[in-house]
Amino acid sequence: MDLIILKQKFKQKSNFLKIFNHNTQAKHEFQRLEFLGDRVLALVISDEVYKRFSSFNEGRLAIIFSYLTATTTLSKIAKNIKLDLFIKKKKFNNISDKVLSDFIEAILGSLYLDSGIEIVKSLIIALWNEEISKNKNLKRDAKSILQEWTQAQGLGLPVYKVMKKKGLDHQPTFEIELKVKNFNSILGNGKSLQI
Repeated sequence: MDLIILKQKFKQKSNFLKIFNHNTQAKHEFQRLEFLGDRVLALVISDEVYKRFSSFNEGRLAIIFSYLTATTTLSKIAKNIKLDLFIKKKKFNNISDKVLSDFIEAILGSLYLDSGIEIVKSLIIALWNEEISKNKNLKRDAKSILQEWTQAQGLGLPVYKVMKKKGLDHQPTFEIELKVKNFNSILGNGKSLQI
């Protein structure tokens, strides 16, 4: 699916195009649509994984849901439909993963208001289908496990601090300090700040 097909799902094409306006009033409405789209996406994705994976417990469903609704996944979906290129043509600057994620959510919110839940649901399932199928066996990441443990022990959230960055910009290596209340800090090395 591409952006042209997505645009055709709107009854009123102006409801699609208004997302890409720059003025102050448009920004306010964009944020409202982004808020709504986030909730529509959450409902549709949670319903879909609940139905598809009937043998999975709540924890496994939550892991898949978190991945499918994460900024990086939304950005990947946006790039798949060439939303990043469309946004560049509209003269937007700083097109980060967060920006692409926000635009996807605003589009979903606007489509929901324009065409209803069934249309937006079919679009979400079409766009996310491959990600849902490929990632059904996701495991919990170490960072989430540590955060849950520290909070359960009353220690608050762990604190991460970049101590050093080495190497070329396209192949950096990071040294990170991890500090948990009441414990000695530890150092770790990796090629990404993602844990």
